Amino acid sequence: MTLAFDIPECPSSLVGRLDPRWKLAGVLLAAVALAPVRTWSPALAGLVGALLLVALGRLPWRWYLGRLGIALTMFALFLIWLPLVVEDGHATCEFGFVTLSLTGLERLVVLTAKLGAMISLMLVLLATAPLHDTFKAAHSLHVPGIVIHLVVLTYRYVLLLSEEFSRLRNALRVRGFRARADAHGYRTIGQVAGTLLVRSGERAERVSQAMRCRGFDGQFRSLHDFHTRPADVLAFAVIVGYAAFLVVWDWLAMPLAA
Repeated sequence: MTLAFDIPECPSSLVGRLDPRWKLAGVLLAAVALAPVRTWSPALAGLVGALLLVALGRLPWRWYLGRLGIALTMFALFLIWLPLVVEDGHATCEFGFVTLSLTGLERLVVLTAKLGAMISLMLVLLATAPLHDTFKAAHSLHVPGIVIHLVVLTYRYVLLLSEEFSRLRNALRVRGFRARADAHGYRTIGQVAGTLLVRSGERAERVSQAMRCRGFDGQFRSLHDFHTRPADVLAFAVIVGYAAFLVVWDWLAMPLAA
């Protein structure tokens, strides 16, 4: 069994050398601060700041752009219609027989920039520190232990269940099954789903027994010790300060936008 999430090997970087506790706290606070931003200038500035962290973290650009592109493509499928819906009070622009809502276009830009910034922050957090260090940092920040263990186990066993589903699908293909919208197709899919649930339950029971045999007591432990340095505090202050600046900027810009 493997534990893989396609996390790249990043070179040593300024962001990677930061204490995971301060980095986790700063990045999460910045992501939370970006969520309520409603004007396009602070949203784009937040995206620029996130891209700067990506550059400082020396993330592989192909890996980063691939994950960002997938997320933004899924996002576009749901909200690409915003510039096409014209409501009362919207500023508009006409291109031949098509009338675009500039207000809707601005909302699309704001939402896209915020999503890109928050995904970039999470990718920086994921790629610039080992996962077990990030989870230990969360435990050090008094995140409930049950939440940490649920995330760890979910991350670990979703991958295994995905592999199990792939084996079941291959077994069906070998036996000549092709998904069709008929009674046989629905019955087979239901049986596969039931088999996957049963195997998931059996695996969960075995994992629970193994953890008890190894003395699991609900505490998250790691062999890596953390040490706070002035650079960690400074980086935290810069990230959180920049996020606070964006919030204030957005608050001041709202009356002008209105």
